[in-house]
Amino acid sequence: MMIEFLKEMGNFIYHFLESFGYKHPLHPVLVHLPIGMNLGALVLCLFAILLHKPDLRRSAYHALVLAGLFSLVALTMGLLDWQHYFNGSLLKPIKMKLLIAFPYTLLMWVGIFIGFRKGPEAKALLPIYFIGVICVMSLGFFGGELTFTGRSPAADNPRDEGQSLFEANCSSCHPSGGNRIVPEKPIRASRQLESLASFTRHVRNPAVNAEGGQSIMPAFPPEAISDADMAKLYNYIQHYLSLQDCIPSKKDE
Repeated sequence: MMIEFLKEMGNFIYHFLESFGYKHPLHPVLVHLPIGMNLGALVLCLFAILLHKPDLRRSAYHALVLAGLFSLVALTMGLLDWQHYFNGSLLKPIKMKLLIAFPYTLLMWVGIFIGFRKGPEAKALLPIYFIGVICVMSLGFFGGELTFTGRSPAADNPRDEGQSLFEANCSSCHPSGGNRIVPEKPIRASRQLESLASFTRHVRNPAVNAEGGQSIMPAFPPEAISDADMAKLYNYIQHYLSLQDCIPSKKDE
């Protein structure tokens, strides 16, 4: 019930934003707000202690309040992004983010309650600021794992260029040509690889897959991957990545 509600809410929000030309996830934009406020709270509190400036503790508490408010927004948008872009798939980085995000949000609101009852000078607030920063650093790490896994610098030869394009755009959901979201459908065996035209058509507009079902893969317009790069990507997947299963490992030799 809740999952369906999140999907419907997400579809409404994303379709509304797309009408204005915005086609990106919301969570990565909004998550910086609680991160910045939490870090600011810790820094202000430390300066309050080092410089003997009690007013800075009040500023630190106000930053904590904002971190608590923004954490609710970032968490909600993260859940919507998860359903809209990953179809609720529990990839390892997403599992870790979920395990950290809910306790982190609760921690922020515990700190808000303590500060409200005992004042911004409460000694319990400093460890809350510190633990909060550890949490947001961990969330950022797993967010990076989800977004940038396998990215590599630009290469000079066509094979390496195709590999770089694959790792930059595809490897998060398709490591080594597999499929994290639907494991039984690796891209190495995909019907979309029959030709460059069918591959390009699918990557440009993956709303409907080759089997006639709905695809959750995001579209990659020419601004994201040019036609020339699309050919390099296709060549890498078709002629190099697809051969990985045929290459014997050292265990088999």
